Amino acid sequence: MNPLLRVIFLMFCLQKLFAQTPFESLLSTLDTVSGPAAYKQSLIDSFMTKARQSAIPIIEDSLVTFIHMTDAENVALGGDFTTWAASYKTPINHIDSTNFWYHQEVFERNARLDYAFYIDREFVRDQENPRTATGSIRAASELAMPDYEYPAEIELNEAVPEGHMETILLEYFANGIDKSYRVNTYLPHGYDSSREGGYPVVYFQDGSGYLSQRGARARNIFNNLIFYQEIEPVISVYVNPHNRGLEYLMDQKETYAEFFALHLTAYIDSMYNTIESPEGRLVMGPSYGGNISAYIAYQHSDIFGNCGLNSAAFRPSYEVFRLLADGPPKNVNFYAIWGTYEYPIHLDLRALRDILLEKGYTFNWAEYPEGHNWGFWRARIDDILKYFYPYIEEEPVIPQKFVLRQNYPNPFNPNTTISYDLKQASSVSLKIYDVLGREINTLVQNHQNSGSYQIIFSAGDLAGGIYYYQLDTEYYSGVRKMLLLK
Repeated sequence: MNPLLRVIFLMFCLQKLFAQTPFESLLSTLDTVSGPAAYKQSLIDSFMTKARQSAIPIIEDSLVTFIHMTDAENVALGGDFTTWAASYKTPINHIDSTNFWYHQEVFERNARLDYAFYIDREFVRDQENPRTATGSIRAASELAMPDYEYPAEIELNEAVPEGHMETILLEYFANGIDKSYRVNTYLPHGYDSSREGGYPVVYFQDGSGYLSQRGARARNIFNNLIFYQEIEPVISVYVNPHNRGLEYLMDQKETYAEFFALHLTAYIDSMYNTIESPEGRLVMGPSYGGNISAYIAYQHSDIFGNCGLNSAAFRPSYEVFRLLADGPPKNVNFYAIWGTYEYPIHLDLRALRDILLEKGYTFNWAEYPEGHNWGFWRARIDDILKYFYPYIEEEPVIPQKFVLRQNYPNPFNPNTTISYDLKQASSVSLKIYDVLGREINTLVQNHQNSGSYQIIFSAGDLAGGIYYYQLDTEYYSGVRKMLLLK
Protein backbone atom coordinates (compact mmCIF):
# COMPACT_ATOMS: atom_id res chain seq x y z
CA MET A 1 0.00 0.00 0.00
CA ASN A 2 1.17 3.54 -0.76
CA PRO A 3 2.71 5.05 2.44
CA LEU A 4 0.38 8.06 2.26
CA LEU A 5 -2.68 5.82 1.89
CA ARG A 6 -1.43 3.72 4.80
CA VAL A 7 -1.27 6.81 7.04
CA ILE A 8 -4.75 7.95 5.94
CA PHE A 9 -6.14 4.46 6.59
CA LEU A 10 -4.54 4.36 10.04
CA MET A 11 -5.94 7.78 10.94
CA PHE A 12 -9.41 6.65 9.80
CA CYS A 13 -9.20 3.53 12.00
CA LEU A 14 -8.07 5.53 15.03
CA GLN A 15 -10.88 8.00 14.51
CA LYS A 16 -13.41 5.16 14.44
CA LEU A 17 -11.82 3.54 17.48
CA PHE A 18 -11.96 6.63 19.64
CA ALA A 19 -15.10 8.22 18.19
CA GLN A 20 -17.63 9.26 20.79
CA THR A 21 -21.34 8.73 20.62
CA PRO A 22 -23.49 11.88 20.85
CA PHE A 23 -24.30 11.04 24.48
CA GLU A 24 -20.64 10.51 25.39
CA SER A 25 -19.80 13.77 23.67
CA LEU A 26 -22.48 15.53 25.75
CA LEU A 27 -21.08 14.15 29.01
CA SER A 28 -17.53 15.13 28.02
CA THR A 29 -18.64 18.65 27.20
CA LEU A 30 -20.65 19.02 30.40
CA ASP A 31 -17.69 17.77 32.41
CA THR A 32 -15.40 20.48 31.12
CA VAL A 33 -17.73 23.39 30.47
CA SER A 34 -17.58 26.42 32.69
CA GLY A 35 -20.12 29.18 32.90
CA PRO A 36 -23.64 29.68 34.17
CA ALA A 37 -25.91 26.72 34.85
CA ALA A 38 -28.25 27.93 32.12
CA TYR A 39 -25.52 27.18 29.56
CA LYS A 40 -25.29 23.55 30.72
CA GLN A 41 -29.04 23.24 30.53
CA SER A 42 -29.10 24.69 27.01
CA LEU A 43 -26.59 22.04 25.88
CA ILE A 44 -28.78 19.33 27.40
CA ASP A 45 -31.94 20.74 25.81
CA SER A 46 -30.25 20.79 22.41
CA PHE A 47 -29.12 17.20 22.85
CA MET A 48 -32.60 16.08 23.91
CA THR A 49 -34.19 17.69 20.86
CA LYS A 50 -32.02 15.53 18.60
CA ALA A 51 -32.32 12.42 20.78
CA ARG A 52 -36.12 12.55 20.68
CA GLN A 53 -35.99 12.34 16.89
CA SER A 54 -34.67 8.79 17.28
CA ALA A 55 -35.77 7.11 20.49
CA ILE A 56 -35.31 7.29 24.24
CA PRO A 57 -34.04 5.27 26.04
CA ILE A 58 -31.01 5.45 23.78
CA ILE A 59 -29.96 1.96 22.63
CA GLU A 60 -26.49 1.48 21.16
CA ASP A 61 -25.88 -2.20 20.47
CA SER A 62 -26.26 -3.71 23.99
CA LEU A 63 -25.87 -0.47 25.95
CA VAL A 64 -29.02 1.34 27.10
CA THR A 65 -29.03 4.93 28.38
CA PHE A 66 -32.09 5.85 30.45
CA ILE A 67 -32.83 9.58 30.72
CA HIS A 68 -35.24 11.45 32.94
CA MET A 69 -35.77 15.23 33.07
CA THR A 70 -36.99 16.41 36.47
CA ASP A 71 -36.25 18.96 39.18
CA ALA A 72 -36.70 16.32 41.89
CA GLU A 73 -33.89 15.97 44.41
CA ASN A 74 -33.62 12.18 44.24
CA VAL A 75 -34.31 9.85 41.33
CA ALA A 76 -33.87 6.06 41.17
CA LEU A 77 -34.50 3.55 38.43
CA GLY A 78 -36.48 0.38 39.07
CA GLY A 79 -37.20 -2.51 36.81
CA ASP A 80 -37.12 -6.22 36.17
CA PHE A 81 -33.34 -6.00 36.11
CA THR A 82 -33.21 -4.63 39.68
CA THR A 83 -36.01 -6.87 41.03
CA TRP A 84 -37.83 -3.55 41.55
CA ALA A 85 -37.49 -3.28 45.35
CA ALA A 86 -33.70 -2.96 45.29
CA SER A 87 -33.97 0.08 43.02
CA TYR A 88 -35.13 2.38 45.82
CA LYS A 89 -31.70 2.65 47.43
CA THR A 90 -29.37 3.92 44.71
CA PRO A 91 -30.08 7.22 42.94
CA ILE A 92 -29.10 7.44 39.28
CA ASN A 93 -26.57 9.92 37.91
CA HIS A 94 -27.35 13.62 37.97
CA ILE A 95 -25.74 16.56 36.17
CA ASP A 96 -25.37 19.31 38.77
CA SER A 97 -27.38 22.50 38.30
CA THR A 98 -29.61 20.87 35.66
CA ASN A 99 -32.74 18.72 35.54
CA PHE A 100 -30.87 15.94 33.71
CA TRP A 101 -30.72 12.42 35.24
CA TYR A 102 -29.36 9.33 33.51
CA HIS A 103 -28.36 5.72 34.01
CA GLN A 104 -26.64 3.16 31.75
CA GLU A 105 -27.09 -0.61 31.69
CA VAL A 106 -26.02 -3.43 29.36
CA PHE A 107 -28.65 -6.00 28.30
CA GLU A 108 -28.92 -8.91 25.92
CA ARG A 109 -29.82 -7.77 22.42
CA ASN A 110 -33.07 -9.77 22.52
CA ALA A 111 -34.16 -8.68 26.01
CA ARG A 112 -37.56 -7.15 26.85
CA LEU A 113 -38.04 -5.57 30.26
CA ASP A 114 -40.35 -3.37 32.32
CA TYR A 115 -38.91 -0.37 34.15
CA ALA A 116 -39.92 2.91 35.81
CA PHE A 117 -38.31 5.85 37.58
CA TYR A 118 -38.77 6.15 41.35
CA ILE A 119 -39.34 9.70 42.59
CA ASP A 120 -40.72 10.80 45.96
CA ARG A 121 -41.66 7.23 46.94
CA GLU A 122 -43.68 6.74 43.77
CA PHE A 123 -43.02 5.02 40.46
CA VAL A 124 -43.18 7.34 37.46
CA ARG A 125 -43.45 6.33 33.80
CA ASP A 126 -40.64 7.29 31.45
CA GLN A 127 -42.05 10.44 29.86
CA GLU A 128 -39.71 10.04 26.88
CA ASN A 129 -40.83 6.48 26.03
CA PRO A 130 -44.28 5.96 24.42
CA ARG A 131 -44.19 2.18 25.02
CA THR A 132 -46.13 1.39 28.20
CA ALA A 133 -45.68 -1.92 29.99
CA THR A 134 -48.17 -4.50 31.29
CA GLY A 135 -46.68 -5.60 34.61
CA SER A 136 -47.85 -5.16 38.20
CA ILE A 137 -46.31 -1.65 38.28
CA ARG A 138 -48.93 0.27 36.32
CA ALA A 139 -46.60 3.23 35.76
CA ALA A 140 -43.98 1.04 34.09
CA SER A 141 -42.57 1.56 30.62
CA GLU A 142 -41.30 -1.12 28.24
CA LEU A 143 -37.74 -1.56 27.01
CA ALA A 144 -37.40 -3.74 23.91
CA MET A 145 -33.87 -4.37 22.67
CA PRO A 146 -33.01 -4.39 18.93
CA ASP A 147 -33.25 -8.18 18.42
CA TYR A 148 -36.47 -8.63 20.39
CA GLU A 149 -39.17 -10.16 18.15
CA TYR A 150 -42.52 -8.51 18.77
CA PRO A 151 -45.36 -11.09 19.11
CA ALA A 152 -47.55 -10.23 16.13
CA GLU A 153 -50.05 -12.94 17.11
CA ILE A 154 -51.32 -10.85 20.03
CA GLU A 155 -52.65 -8.12 17.75
CA LEU A 156 -56.18 -7.94 16.37
CA ASN A 157 -56.11 -8.80 12.67
CA GLU A 158 -59.22 -7.76 10.77
CA ALA A 159 -58.51 -10.37 8.11
CA VAL A 160 -58.85 -13.15 10.70
CA PRO A 161 -62.36 -14.32 11.70
CA GLU A 162 -63.37 -14.18 15.37
CA GLY A 163 -64.49 -17.09 17.50
CA HIS A 164 -67.40 -17.00 19.94
CA MET A 165 -67.33 -16.34 23.71
CA GLU A 166 -69.84 -17.85 26.13
CA THR A 167 -69.99 -16.91 29.82
CA ILE A 168 -71.70 -18.58 32.79
CA LEU A 169 -71.53 -18.64 36.60
CA LEU A 170 -70.68 -22.18 37.68
CA GLU A 171 -71.59 -23.03 41.28
CA TYR A 172 -69.55 -25.40 43.40
CA PHE A 173 -70.16 -26.66 46.92
CA ALA A 174 -67.59 -28.81 48.74
CA ASN A 175 -65.90 -29.02 52.13
CA GLY A 176 -68.26 -26.40 53.53
CA ILE A 177 -67.40 -23.93 50.77
CA ASP A 178 -70.11 -22.61 48.45
CA LYS A 179 -68.82 -20.51 45.56
CA SER A 180 -69.75 -19.42 42.07
CA TYR A 181 -66.98 -19.09 39.48
CA ARG A 182 -67.30 -16.98 36.36
CA VAL A 183 -66.30 -19.21 33.44
CA ASN A 184 -65.54 -17.78 29.99
CA THR A 185 -65.41 -20.34 27.19
CA TYR A 186 -64.04 -19.31 23.79
CA LEU A 187 -65.05 -21.45 20.83
CA PRO A 188 -62.87 -21.28 17.70
CA HIS A 189 -64.26 -19.84 14.47
CA GLY A 190 -66.11 -22.59 12.64
CA TYR A 191 -66.70 -24.62 15.81
CA ASP A 192 -68.55 -27.82 14.85
CA SER A 193 -70.46 -29.64 17.58
CA SER A 194 -70.38 -32.82 15.48
CA ARG A 195 -66.72 -32.67 14.47
CA GLU A 196 -65.18 -36.13 14.53
CA GLY A 197 -62.80 -36.65 17.45
CA GLY A 198 -63.71 -33.44 19.26
CA TYR A 199 -61.59 -30.43 20.21
CA PRO A 200 -58.70 -30.14 22.68
CA VAL A 201 -59.41 -27.77 25.58
CA VAL A 202 -56.96 -25.32 27.16
CA TYR A 203 -57.87 -24.29 30.74
CA PHE A 204 -56.42 -21.00 32.01
CA GLN A 205 -55.87 -19.85 35.59
CA ASP A 206 -56.07 -16.06 36.12
CA GLY A 207 -58.45 -16.02 33.16
CA SER A 208 -59.12 -12.27 33.09
CA GLY A 209 -55.39 -11.61 32.76
CA TYR A 210 -55.18 -13.86 29.72
CA LEU A 211 -58.21 -12.21 28.12
CA SER A 212 -57.52 -8.54 28.86
CA GLN A 213 -55.89 -6.00 26.55
CA ARG A 214 -53.21 -5.23 29.15
CA GLY A 215 -52.72 -8.93 29.70
CA ALA A 216 -52.28 -11.71 27.18
CA ARG A 217 -54.97 -10.86 24.58
CA ALA A 218 -55.58 -14.59 24.30
CA ARG A 219 -58.52 -14.27 21.91
CA ASN A 220 -56.27 -12.66 19.31
CA ILE A 221 -53.63 -15.32 19.87
CA PHE A 222 -56.05 -18.20 19.32
CA ASN A 223 -57.70 -16.51 16.33
CA ASN A 224 -54.37 -15.89 14.59
CA LEU A 225 -52.70 -19.21 15.37
CA ILE A 226 -55.72 -21.22 14.27
CA PHE A 227 -56.39 -19.18 11.14
CA TYR A 228 -52.78 -19.37 9.96
CA GLN A 229 -52.60 -23.07 10.83
CA GLU A 230 -50.00 -22.77 13.56
CA ILE A 231 -52.15 -24.85 15.92
CA GLU A 232 -55.19 -27.05 15.49
CA PRO A 233 -58.59 -25.57 16.46
CA VAL A 234 -59.00 -25.66 20.25
CA ILE A 235 -61.51 -24.55 22.84
CA SER A 236 -60.15 -22.29 25.59
CA VAL A 237 -61.61 -21.82 29.09
CA TYR A 238 -60.80 -18.92 31.46
CA VAL A 239 -61.41 -18.93 35.22
CA ASN A 240 -60.51 -16.54 38.06
CA PRO A 241 -60.08 -17.63 41.69
CA HIS A 242 -62.00 -16.05 44.56
CA ASN A 243 -58.87 -15.74 46.69
CA ARG A 244 -55.66 -16.17 44.74
CA GLY A 245 -53.39 -16.84 47.71
CA LEU A 246 -55.67 -19.33 49.46
CA GLU A 247 -56.76 -21.22 46.34
CA TYR A 248 -53.52 -21.17 44.35
CA LEU A 249 -51.00 -21.60 47.14
CA MET A 250 -52.42 -22.33 50.59
CA ASP A 251 -55.09 -24.31 52.41
CA GLN A 252 -57.92 -24.02 49.84
CA LYS A 253 -55.93 -25.30 46.87
CA GLU A 254 -57.15 -28.90 47.26
CA THR A 255 -60.80 -27.86 47.13
CA TYR A 256 -60.10 -25.52 44.24
CA ALA A 257 -58.23 -28.28 42.37
CA GLU A 258 -61.21 -30.62 42.82
CA PHE A 259 -63.57 -27.97 41.44
CA PHE A 260 -61.28 -27.35 38.49
CA ALA A 261 -60.43 -30.95 37.59
CA LEU A 262 -63.75 -32.63 38.34
CA HIS A 263 -66.64 -30.17 38.30
CA LEU A 264 -65.41 -27.70 35.66
CA THR A 265 -64.14 -30.27 33.15
CA ALA A 266 -67.32 -32.31 33.51
CA TYR A 267 -69.38 -29.21 32.69
CA ILE A 268 -67.22 -28.29 29.66
CA ASP A 269 -67.34 -31.88 28.34
CA SER A 270 -71.13 -31.96 28.72
CA MET A 271 -71.63 -28.67 26.87
CA TYR A 272 -69.09 -28.88 24.06
CA ASN A 273 -67.53 -31.33 21.62
CA THR A 274 -64.28 -32.03 23.48
CA ILE A 275 -61.57 -34.67 23.59
CA GLU A 276 -62.44 -36.41 26.86
CA SER A 277 -58.99 -37.73 27.70
CA PRO A 278 -55.87 -36.38 29.47
CA GLU A 279 -53.97 -35.69 26.26
CA GLY A 280 -56.86 -33.50 25.09
CA ARG A 281 -56.63 -31.18 28.11
CA LEU A 282 -54.02 -28.56 28.95
CA VAL A 283 -54.02 -26.54 32.19
CA MET A 284 -51.79 -23.50 32.47
CA GLY A 285 -51.26 -20.27 34.39
CA PRO A 286 -48.78 -17.52 35.27
CA SER A 287 -46.79 -17.15 38.50
CA TYR A 288 -48.92 -18.64 41.33
CA GLY A 289 -51.36 -19.69 38.60
CA GLY A 290 -48.59 -21.97 37.38
CA ASN A 291 -48.21 -23.32 40.90
CA ILE A 292 -51.87 -24.42 41.07
CA SER A 293 -51.79 -25.67 37.45
CA ALA A 294 -48.97 -28.08 38.29
CA TYR A 295 -50.80 -29.17 41.45
CA ILE A 296 -54.01 -29.88 39.49
CA ALA A 297 -52.15 -31.80 36.78
CA TYR A 298 -50.22 -33.89 39.31
CA GLN A 299 -53.17 -34.68 41.60
CA HIS A 300 -55.52 -35.30 38.68
CA SER A 301 -53.26 -36.71 35.97
CA ASP A 302 -56.15 -38.92 34.83
CA ILE A 303 -57.91 -35.67 33.82
CA PHE A 304 -55.06 -33.37 32.71
CA GLY A 305 -52.17 -34.85 30.77
CA ASN A 306 -50.59 -31.52 29.84
CA CYS A 307 -49.42 -28.58 31.95
CA GLY A 308 -48.10 -25.19 30.80
CA LEU A 309 -46.13 -22.96 33.14
CA ASN A 310 -45.76 -19.21 32.53
CA SER A 311 -43.04 -18.33 35.06
CA ALA A 312 -44.55 -20.62 37.68
CA ALA A 313 -43.81 -19.26 41.16
CA PHE A 314 -42.40 -22.46 42.66
CA ARG A 315 -40.16 -22.32 45.69
CA PRO A 316 -38.35 -25.44 46.92
CA SER A 317 -40.15 -24.99 50.26
CA TYR A 318 -43.61 -24.92 48.66
CA GLU A 319 -45.79 -28.02 48.85
CA VAL A 320 -46.25 -28.23 45.08
CA PHE A 321 -42.50 -28.17 44.38
CA ARG A 322 -41.91 -30.90 46.96
CA LEU A 323 -44.85 -32.94 45.65
CA LEU A 324 -43.39 -32.95 42.13
CA ALA A 325 -39.84 -33.49 43.33
CA ASP A 326 -40.46 -36.18 45.97
CA GLY A 327 -43.71 -37.84 44.91
CA PRO A 328 -44.05 -40.75 42.49
CA PRO A 329 -43.88 -39.75 38.80
CA LYS A 330 -47.19 -39.09 37.05
CA ASN A 331 -48.07 -39.20 33.36
CA VAL A 332 -47.98 -35.42 32.83
CA ASN A 333 -46.16 -33.54 30.09
CA PHE A 334 -44.80 -30.08 30.99
CA TYR A 335 -43.83 -27.04 28.96
CA ALA A 336 -42.33 -24.21 31.04
CA ILE A 337 -41.07 -20.75 30.16
CA TRP A 338 -39.26 -18.36 32.46
CA GLY A 339 -37.15 -15.23 32.35
CA THR A 340 -33.63 -14.62 33.58
CA TYR A 341 -34.84 -11.34 35.15
CA GLU A 342 -37.32 -13.13 37.46
CA TYR A 343 -35.02 -13.84 40.39
CA PRO A 344 -35.33 -16.31 42.08
CA ILE A 345 -38.01 -17.95 39.91
CA HIS A 346 -35.57 -18.83 37.12
CA LEU A 347 -33.29 -20.59 39.60
CA ASP A 348 -36.17 -22.56 41.14
CA LEU A 349 -37.49 -23.62 37.73
CA ARG A 350 -34.05 -24.71 36.57
CA ALA A 351 -33.78 -26.85 39.69
CA LEU A 352 -37.26 -28.33 39.18
CA ARG A 353 -36.49 -29.01 35.51
CA ASP A 354 -33.41 -31.02 36.39
CA ILE A 355 -35.29 -32.99 39.05
CA LEU A 356 -38.23 -33.86 36.78
CA LEU A 357 -36.01 -34.82 33.85
CA GLU A 358 -34.09 -37.13 36.17
CA LYS A 359 -37.41 -38.68 37.25
CA GLY A 360 -38.34 -39.39 33.62
CA TYR A 361 -40.90 -36.63 33.01
CA THR A 362 -41.37 -35.05 29.61
CA PHE A 363 -40.34 -31.51 30.50
CA ASN A 364 -39.79 -29.00 27.69
CA TRP A 365 -38.66 -25.51 28.57
CA ALA A 366 -37.42 -22.18 27.24
CA GLU A 367 -35.55 -19.37 29.01
CA TYR A 368 -35.57 -15.75 27.84
CA PRO A 369 -33.99 -12.46 29.01
CA GLU A 370 -37.28 -11.07 30.32
CA GLY A 371 -39.07 -10.23 33.56
CA HIS A 372 -42.13 -11.33 35.53
CA ASN A 373 -45.01 -9.69 33.64
CA TRP A 374 -47.76 -10.12 31.07
CA GLY A 375 -45.62 -8.59 28.34
CA PHE A 376 -43.43 -11.69 28.62
CA TRP A 377 -46.15 -14.28 29.12
CA ARG A 378 -48.37 -13.25 26.24
CA ALA A 379 -45.43 -13.38 23.83
CA ARG A 380 -44.75 -17.03 24.68
CA ILE A 381 -48.21 -18.57 24.91
CA ASP A 382 -47.80 -19.62 21.28
CA ASP A 383 -44.72 -21.68 22.20
CA ILE A 384 -46.79 -23.73 24.63
CA LEU A 385 -49.81 -24.09 22.34
CA LYS A 386 -47.74 -25.09 19.32
CA TYR A 387 -45.93 -27.71 21.36
CA PHE A 388 -49.03 -29.43 22.72
CA TYR A 389 -51.46 -28.92 19.82
CA PRO A 390 -49.52 -28.25 16.60
CA TYR A 391 -51.37 -28.04 13.34
CA ILE A 392 -51.05 -31.31 11.45
CA GLU A 393 -51.28 -30.73 7.74
CA GLU A 394 -53.71 -32.93 5.89
CA GLU A 395 -53.21 -34.27 2.40
CA PRO A 396 -52.86 -31.37 -0.05
CA VAL A 397 -56.12 -30.26 -1.60
CA ILE A 398 -56.26 -28.60 -4.99
CA PRO A 399 -57.70 -25.10 -4.48
CA GLN A 400 -61.11 -24.48 -5.97
CA LYS A 401 -60.37 -20.88 -6.95
CA PHE A 402 -57.67 -18.25 -7.29
CA VAL A 403 -57.18 -16.33 -4.01
CA LEU A 404 -54.74 -13.68 -2.80
CA ARG A 405 -54.82 -13.69 1.01
CA GLN A 406 -54.10 -10.93 3.52
CA ASN A 407 -50.48 -10.97 4.63
CA TYR A 408 -49.62 -12.05 8.19
CA PRO A 409 -48.61 -10.45 10.40
CA ASN A 410 -50.08 -7.13 9.39
CA PRO A 411 -48.86 -4.60 10.49
CA PHE A 412 -45.35 -6.09 10.33
CA ASN A 413 -41.68 -5.34 10.89
CA PRO A 414 -39.61 -6.44 9.08
CA ASN A 415 -40.97 -9.79 7.80
CA THR A 416 -44.44 -10.87 6.73
CA THR A 417 -45.93 -13.85 4.88
CA ILE A 418 -48.00 -13.48 1.71
CA SER A 419 -50.19 -16.46 0.77
CA TYR A 420 -52.15 -17.25 -2.38
CA ASP A 421 -54.00 -20.16 -4.03
CA LEU A 422 -53.83 -21.17 -7.69
CA LYS A 423 -56.77 -23.13 -9.03
CA GLN A 424 -54.72 -24.27 -12.04
CA ALA A 425 -51.22 -23.96 -13.42
CA SER A 426 -50.35 -20.51 -14.69
CA SER A 427 -47.61 -17.96 -15.16
CA VAL A 428 -47.45 -15.99 -11.91
CA SER A 429 -46.23 -12.54 -10.97
CA LEU A 430 -46.20 -11.25 -7.38
CA LYS A 431 -44.88 -7.71 -6.88
CA ILE A 432 -44.64 -5.06 -4.15
CA TYR A 433 -45.56 -1.42 -4.81
CA ASP A 434 -45.42 1.77 -2.76
CA VAL A 435 -48.34 4.19 -2.36
CA LEU A 436 -47.23 6.05 -5.51
CA GLY A 437 -47.46 2.88 -7.58
CA ARG A 438 -43.72 2.46 -7.95
CA GLU A 439 -42.52 -1.13 -8.12
CA ILE A 440 -40.43 -1.98 -5.04
CA ASN A 441 -39.76 -5.70 -5.36
CA THR A 442 -40.61 -8.75 -7.45
CA LEU A 443 -41.24 -11.77 -5.24
CA VAL A 444 -42.41 -14.25 -7.90
CA GLN A 445 -42.01 -14.24 -11.69
CA ASN A 446 -42.37 -17.75 -13.08
CA HIS A 447 -44.72 -20.59 -13.97
CA GLN A 448 -46.35 -22.43 -11.03
CA ASN A 449 -48.55 -25.48 -10.72
CA SER A 450 -51.95 -25.43 -9.01
CA GLY A 451 -51.73 -25.35 -5.20
CA SER A 452 -51.27 -23.08 -2.19
CA TYR A 453 -48.16 -20.93 -1.84
CA GLN A 454 -46.53 -18.82 0.87
CA ILE A 455 -43.85 -16.19 0.26
CA ILE A 456 -41.94 -14.37 3.01
CA PHE A 457 -41.40 -10.70 2.25
CA SER A 458 -38.61 -8.91 4.13
CA ALA A 459 -38.97 -5.13 4.17
CA GLY A 460 -35.26 -4.62 4.82
CA ASP A 461 -34.42 -0.93 4.81
CA LEU A 462 -37.79 0.26 3.48
CA ALA A 463 -39.37 3.18 5.28
CA GLY A 464 -42.45 2.54 7.38
CA GLY A 465 -45.80 3.10 5.73
CA ILE A 466 -48.44 1.58 3.45
CA TYR A 467 -47.45 -0.79 0.64
CA TYR A 468 -49.41 -2.90 -1.83
CA TYR A 469 -48.79 -6.39 -3.16
CA GLN A 470 -50.30 -7.55 -6.44
CA LEU A 471 -50.77 -11.07 -7.79
CA ASP A 472 -51.17 -11.49 -11.55
CA THR A 473 -51.88 -14.79 -13.33
CA GLU A 474 -53.29 -15.69 -16.72
CA TYR A 475 -56.73 -16.04 -15.14
CA TYR A 476 -56.78 -13.77 -12.08
CA SER A 477 -55.44 -10.52 -10.72
CA GLY A 478 -55.65 -9.31 -7.12
CA VAL A 479 -54.14 -6.61 -4.91
CA ARG A 480 -54.02 -6.10 -1.14
CA LYS A 481 -52.70 -3.44 1.25
CA MET A 482 -50.18 -3.96 4.06
CA LEU A 483 -48.64 -1.72 6.71
CA LEU A 484 -44.94 -1.65 7.61
CA LEU A 485 -44.27 -0.28 11.13
CA LYS A 486 -40.84 1.12 11.98
